[in-house]
Amino acid sequence: MSAPASSSAADRREREGVLLCVSSATCFAATMVVAKLGHRAGATVVTLLAVRFTVGAALLWLVAARRGVARVAEPRRARVAFALGFLLATQAGLTFSAVMRIHVSLAELLMFTYPALVVLGAIALRHEPFSRRRMVALALSLSGVALVLAGAGAGSGALDPLGIALALGGATLFACYVLTAARVGAHLPAPTFAALVCSGAAVAFVTAGSAAGTLHLAMSAQAWACALTLALCSTLLAIGAFLAGVARLGPGRASILATLEPPLACLLAFVVLGERLTAPQLLGGALVVSAALVLQLRSIRSHGRGAPALPSPRAAARALARRAAGRRRVGVRAEVGRVPGARVRRWGRRRAPVARR
Repeated sequence: MSAPASSSAADRREREGVLLCVSSATCFAATMVVAKLGHRAGATVVTLLAVRFTVGAALLWLVAARRGVARVAEPRRARVAFALGFLLATQAGLTFSAVMRIHVSLAELLMFTYPALVVLGAIALRHEPFSRRRMVALALSLSGVALVLAGAGAGSGALDPLGIALALGGATLFACYVLTAARVGAHLPAPTFAALVCSGAAVAFVTAGSAAGTLHLAMSAQAWACALTLALCSTLLAIGAFLAGVARLGPGRASILATLEPPLACLLAFVVLGERLTAPQLLGGALVVSAALVLQLRSIRSHGRGAPALPSPRAAARALARRAAGRRRVGVRAEVGRVPGARVRRWGRRRAPVARR
């Protein structure tokens, strides 16, 4: 009775994880489409992003408070996370400005080169080792970008060098954000970290918009609807659904499902905005997405093989203790009950802790 029940619970948890990750990818994919609709309704880029991050930060702080993690114990890390919001604000400003000049599908495909840029940066900073798999992914991504740009003037409007430069600049800055956030965010609860980053981005846009006179809150109802949709859907729901999906599936499989974002964005741009991609751009987009998948090949293999069978922690501890006793030729008693299985497996051939002689 217990085995089928646990299997059913595991299957249900996996289905929930897949649904949450797909929902997150859909929310992220809709971001640029909604932004373009808001711009057509009369909203400026700064206003859209200021409302998005201000309302999104408030909602994230509510989530953090409900989970009891709104208070940050380490002020220095909180300040770094808040400062990261300014980097994210610059990235979002570049990407949204690109969407106003080029098609959403083209901007999305160029933006999704950031996984390969993250790998390249991690190797340059010596955070990750050089490997053939990573170089293959980088080559696929760059080839895909070349095909996307080659077909940009054929069927998706005139080639706009500034729009393309803005999109690639946004991808580069987002790669920098990911490399930095990976180290800072590991020491903070996820809702708190997201709330701090969004707060920093909100302060950046409100300050810059007020100083430059580009923050116009007197918008039409349609523009306000787009701005609030960005805050709710593209910030709170997208981030929350992805984090919940990671908790159920693990980061590897969740990242694999996140590669659905570019195809979904292109589909939404086609349905809502009437945008079309040429055959070279479709092929280039497929290469860009496949590059992100290649980076997750190890996760796919490990999930397919399953974890190798490990000996019982108690049996492993007894064997290690007997081996130590044989070498010392003294009688010992292994404290098996105090040796966690994870520590035994991690130590490998190292000697288990022993009691008095």
